Amino acid sequence: MPTTTATAGYLSDAWLRLAAGLDPAPDPGRRSTVALRLTVTDPPPGVHATVDAHVDLEAGRLAVTPAAGEPPALLIALPYAAAHTLLLGAARPRAELLETGDVTITGNFSLLFFIDAALQRDRSGHVAALRAATAVPPGHPSWAEPQPETGTAQETGTAQETGTAQADREALLRAGDALPDTLRELSREVGTSTPGAQFYVSRDGEVLADVGLGLARPGVAMTARSAPLWYCCAKPLLSVALGRLWEAGDFDPYRPVAEYLPEFGTKGKSRITAMELLCHTGPLATGLDPLHGVVTGPDAERLRRALDVPVPARSPGDRPGIAYSQWWAWFVLARLLPAIDGRDYVDFVEQQILRPCGMDRTRVRLTSEEYAAYGDQLPLIHVSNLGDVPQPTYFWSTRGATTRCVPGVNTRGPLSDLGRLFEMMLGGGTAPGGRVLAPTTTAALTARHRTGLTDRYGNADWGFGFRLECRSLGSAYTSFSRHASPRAFGHDGLWTAVVFADPEARLTVAVHLNGKVEHERHRERILRIADAVYQDLRLT
Repeated sequence: MPTTTATAGYLSDAWLRLAAGLDPAPDPGRRSTVALRLTVTDPPPGVHATVDAHVDLEAGRLAVTPAAGEPPALLIALPYAAAHTLLLGAARPRAELLETGDVTITGNFSLLFFIDAALQRDRSGHVAALRAATAVPPGHPSWAEPQPETGTAQETGTAQETGTAQADREALLRAGDALPDTLRELSREVGTSTPGAQFYVSRDGEVLADVGLGLARPGVAMTARSAPLWYCCAKPLLSVALGRLWEAGDFDPYRPVAEYLPEFGTKGKSRITAMELLCHTGPLATGLDPLHGVVTGPDAERLRRALDVPVPARSPGDRPGIAYSQWWAWFVLARLLPAIDGRDYVDFVEQQILRPCGMDRTRVRLTSEEYAAYGDQLPLIHVSNLGDVPQPTYFWSTRGATTRCVPGVNTRGPLSDLGRLFEMMLGGGTAPGGRVLAPTTTAALTARHRTGLTDRYGNADWGFGFRLECRSLGSAYTSFSRHASPRAFGHDGLWTAVVFADPEARLTVAVHLNGKVEHERHRERILRIADAVYQDLRLT
């Protein structure tokens, strides 16, 4: 490893020679190594405009070379200073790169979480060595990681003492009495694959568990009142909102989106229907989502990219496949609300869904005042690379990300609120504050609108924006539990969460684990926890 004190300009020939001297280099053939190509959009003189980087997620080894050969699956185009932050910067500035509007990402965006954790952990010392040998660009922020943030005296704690209030301890005891095996499975994960967990279960409207365990972020306990990120578990909010318009006769999901949003009908999108987007069968592959890189960026830039994206033309005989949309389609679908009803997504959801369901602590976006009041208490997503120590990340938790509306993704609230949404669905659309949907509409939203399609992540049949239980297709397609009925419906939150309701068992379950792990590991732990719920309640 280089020991010289001389510094070189980032991505210059001299710098790349320093990077080549790091030993041992990551093995491109290992499963744990991720390849990405960086394209600098404003390269200064003497800098390589395009480079290939390999990051060993397990050992934190880093290699950077001039771009050569076929491009890897992950492509990132960004300004020079941002490229500097991406590989050598601190955790929070790395997350804030997605808020500027000048980054473009093609490929598996979710790999950024794991790359971030590996670079933070830096088990090999490669990042530290390159920082020491790199000339910091003028005006660039310090290398130093932000100091751990602490919460208020009422919320701070340690991994051994998860609750600070008698009510929290009593809630854990009650949940343990009602669901003993489930609490043991949850406790098994806390401190290993995840720093903390939040858990909600009700049956026939009776709450059996509403608890938090472990840590929300360094120094802050996870309680039942914490507001974790729902990720894609928030997508049913938009499904219910559009369901209300469908029920009223103001919206037909089988008609092209462009009939409601004429500005959408360009570059091959004129015939795309809302149902295609809701069922994730649109023609745009997941890795080509145009909001990669600006998902929490300025509204105007996100709208420009969403409306301007070209999609490949379909032949009459083409069979649709699963093209899961993390945000692009839902950003477009949310714009149907003001086009049809006059109210934007935030107002419509708050007035027509959150308020009648009693979801008082849920926020589809935070105000600046709310972030100032409790932003340093929000649960962080922690990432584990192949069993390594979970690293706190700041994606979705910065001021910019939490105060911008990202429909279907960045909603935050206690899981008890998320449970109330699904209890409303189980109740045929009736909520404590009034009827949200007609029983026929709830049935339509959870009917099978997508069938005969599967993917390698276990997805199969789909409803009106809801994932459906498909274990009848084989164990690989178990959606929620090996004991769930075929009528169960719900959603996942990317390798952190799940929520579902089972009409035959009259059961609602919501689980959030703020430790993100790889897909296979996450699926195993969620199924184990959900299965334990059915076993504890003798529903097997």
